[in-house]
Amino acid sequence: MSFYAQLSEAYDALFPVSTAQRALLRSLAESLPGIRVADAGCGSGGQLLPIAELGGLCTGFDPDEAMVSLARRKLALFGNVRIEPGGFGDMSRLVPPASVDLVLCLGNSLVHVPKGEAARFLFDAFAALAPGGRLLLQILNYDRFAAGDDTLLSPMRSADGTVSMARRYLWEDGRQLRFLTELTMPGDPPRVIRNDIPLYPVRPGELREMLSEAGFAEAKFHSDFALSDFSNDSEALVCLARKK
Repeated sequence: MSFYAQLSEAYDALFPVSTAQRALLRSLAESLPGIRVADAGCGSGGQLLPIAELGGLCTGFDPDEAMVSLARRKLALFGNVRIEPGGFGDMSRLVPPASVDLVLCLGNSLVHVPKGEAARFLFDAFAALAPGGRLLLQILNYDRFAAGDDTLLSPMRSADGTVSMARRYLWEDGRQLRFLTELTMPGDPPRVIRNDIPLYPVRPGELREMLSEAGFAEAKFHSDFALSDFSNDSEALVCLARKK
């Protein structure tokens, strides 16, 4: 069983949609009634839920079958939602050109693929957007990760404290990180699931260049979903880019 299949059991407990994130998604959906949305790496579908509730036409896709099943169950009541298996390379196959108003790529998903694949996805996202459409993207601020350092982030915990995930980042070389996790699940004794996957960090300056090359003339960086100002000390990078 893949790590993400195991993680799917606790995904919503560890990664709930925050109040600020939900408010931003609803604001974007309300700005354009009948909004058409594509969510790349949709996970459990939580970010699509507030948009589906407002009648938006939603397409979500994820490379992990367990996540696809979870998202389909969560959004089963909505006839305006389609969830498919697929990775970043499937964007152009699943989302026709100029067919959506908003592309989502959240949860540090983009850095799970090498930079060339990430750049190709941004080109495909630009092509999928109708004129005036937006891209909402979230990754970590990798300028805070000094090359060669061992970076330990604060553990993530469910609201009831029954599930936790420790996160550690180790540089493999100058362009690749190892993302080490230790997921602790309820049980007697508790279940501990360890995982080690490669990540391909994209620094803020690199992301800005990739967005420009993809065609996005306007891209604003923020530190959170409340759209606070971004700085070198921000843990997260939230980008809202527009296609003219």
